[in-house]
Amino acid sequence: MKKKQFMIIGLGQFGRSLVSILYNSDVDLLVIDRDLNKLEGIDKMATQAVCADASKQEVLEQFDIKSFDGAIVTVGHDMEFSVKTVMHLNEMGMPFIMAKATTDFEGRILTKVGADKIIYPDREVGFRLGKEIASGNYYDALDLSDTHSITDLVLPADWVNKSIVELNLRKTYGFNVLGIRRREDVIVNPDPGFVFQDEDVLIILGSNKEIESVRKKYAD
Repeated sequence: MKKKQFMIIGLGQFGRSLVSILYNSDVDLLVIDRDLNKLEGIDKMATQAVCADASKQEVLEQFDIKSFDGAIVTVGHDMEFSVKTVMHLNEMGMPFIMAKATTDFEGRILTKVGADKIIYPDREVGFRLGKEIASGNYYDALDLSDTHSITDLVLPADWVNKSIVELNLRKTYGFNVLGIRRREDVIVNPDPGFVFQDEDVLIILGSNKEIESVRKKYAD
């Protein structure tokens, strides 16, 4: 049986995760990114790793586009790049194009220029995580992007018997409290007046920098 061939364009957190997963599958991968640093180590997992600007038609013309089963454009922060890349892939006959978007508007634009499927990683991750939390299953850490994560935080001793609004966590530390693990129970989306108890574990969403700062501050 012929191996599937896919092209992955963009190596942010989402793109790298896809490469890692597909590395363990029977798939030939061509990975393209403009940043040489992001390709470091990828050559061990991909069939071919190329440093180039895939939004340029002359770059894509180097490859036999029609021989691929599909392409996944994972760049979500540069709409012009994504639009040009999807448009060129479509015009050159890529059989299937999947593209990452952050808003419905972006998704509509990418569909109009040739994307067959739009993915909204942050939205889908949030939905899935909400179901996991509600059912009592959690991740120790879940990367949402290169800069933000959902993770557990053991309640600092100074926060015992204080409420979310009293601590003003969002303004002071830059993260949101999504839930509380209290022994065998899970309290989802606590209100601002929620009072913490000793041994609570917070499920928080915030920037990796701010989360690490809080961990270091209360390390002792």
